[in-house]
Amino acid sequence: MFLNLCQMIDKFRNRDNPVETSIEAYAPLVDKIIAVKLESYSDLRLKARVRALKEQARSGIELDALLVEAFALVREVARRFLSLRPFDVQVMAGIALHQEKLVEMQTGEGKTLAAVMPACLHALTGRGVHVLTFNDYLARRDACWMGPVYEFSGMTTGIIGEGMSIPERQQAYSSDITYLTAKESGFDYLRDFLCMERDRLVHRPLHYAIVDEADSILIDEARIPLVIAGDLGGDNEAVFLLAGLVRKLKPGVDYEVQDHGRNVYLTDSGLVKAESALGLANLYDSRTLDLLIRLNCALHAETLLRRDRDYLVRNGRIELLDEFTGRVAAGRRWPDNLQAALEAKEGLPSTSRSTIMCSIALQYFLRLYPGLCGMTGTARTAAAELDDLYGLDVVVIPPNRPCIRQDHPDLIFTHKEARQKALVAEVKRAHEAGQPVLIGTIS
Repeated sequence: MFLNLCQMIDKFRNRDNPVETSIEAYAPLVDKIIAVKLESYSDLRLKARVRALKEQARSGIELDALLVEAFALVREVARRFLSLRPFDVQVMAGIALHQEKLVEMQTGEGKTLAAVMPACLHALTGRGVHVLTFNDYLARRDACWMGPVYEFSGMTTGIIGEGMSIPERQQAYSSDITYLTAKESGFDYLRDFLCMERDRLVHRPLHYAIVDEADSILIDEARIPLVIAGDLGGDNEAVFLLAGLVRKLKPGVDYEVQDHGRNVYLTDSGLVKAESALGLANLYDSRTLDLLIRLNCALHAETLLRRDRDYLVRNGRIELLDEFTGRVAAGRRWPDNLQAALEAKEGLPSTSRSTIMCSIALQYFLRLYPGLCGMTGTARTAAAELDDLYGLDVVVIPPNRPCIRQDHPDLIFTHKEARQKALVAEVKRAHEAGQPVLIGTIS
């Protein structure tokens, strides 16, 4: 209690700086956890202590009062079944995650294992814990890797990935600890929102989430809304007519592109050509408003969406590409008339148009979790934004051993050409030294 009060006062004093670099406040709890000696306990006796903790948590005892013993048990179980015993810094990270903070740990310092301690602690309540990862592969890998700890502790583990059926999802969400991506959880929330039958609901009330790669998910991906669209019925002739019309328009004359290629609009010249081709006196008349919307979608599809960058054409179908991973986003479609316009652009039969039935930004969905925390290797640069959007403080956890790597300062260039020349020179230098070179790009 005293420790929590001190932390609240410290946060109030430093609310303009949401980054904690001092770990002294966590030392007393870490010392208590390490002082719990369980090596001599048999497996049966350890399991009995876990069952006792569950009974206490479900009787209403605060998790703060159970933290020391729960963390100590997880450390011992991880040692026995994974041959991994969390270091002091990993225990600190676990405490910070329990306190709903965002933990910065360097790559290779064991974030996956650190998350197991608060996951087990919160799972004691029986209300479910979600570990939100960046992709399906990481969800499956981490769940299988840490699974022996949960299994020994009498906790069930679920994994959710794309393409799973409703019964499979229901079973996974009913588990004590569920590994999945943030998007899967968000889309399931939207589908539940639209669901008319109780036995087809998959989520139970949200409780506690640990977000891996938190800066990417909470900041980068959070800007993109999750959308579920429904079919309205198709009109092939009209969409192909509009696709042919916009293909004849000239850039810079009939239309202009703005905002770094994110918006496009017709000029007066383009509007006149469109009205002439469609045999209309005024496209902005209220009676032709739907046609104007579809024309703008056709123009957007023709000028702003690039094949093999924004989407693929495979097996006679349009498949969207995820902006951040470059992978196919299975089952995802553009809303309104944009999907039909893109199909017409590629000469594919337009089977339907769609409208937005339900939508939520990932940022707002994640805030629906009563308990939210995260971990990443790079949090300090986004600390202010994380504080503004989610009220999350960043805790910087030092490495278990001092880092001997030498970090050079960033190089800043005044223009792209100078940066490219420097990149080429660096690649050449590394190649001549016999070093392999990996160049990361945004897509």
